[in-house]
Amino acid sequence: MRGVRKRVRVPYYWLVTFRENGQLVVAGCYEDEFEANRVGREKLHGNFQVFELATADTNRATKILKYKILEQTGNLERALKRASHRL
Repeated sequence: MRGVRKRVRVPYYWLVTFRENGQLVVAGCYEDEFEANRVGREKLHGNFQVFELATADTNRATKILKYKILEQTGNLERALKRASHRL
């Protein structure tokens, strides 16, 4: 088909952790999983998870990650808390 562009999905990697007060911290986006893990080890000392998402948009990634956390933990209060984007 002429004029149709195929979109290639590039995975982006996001760091997710929780502060002591329960606040969600979402950091990223990293184009390489190894880079995300390196930053997580250096700044968060191993207390983090890396998620692969198809978006580089911080707001969209935060919404997706909050939903994933709700699915994993079932904790609605934690999923609805305002997220931080600073490590």
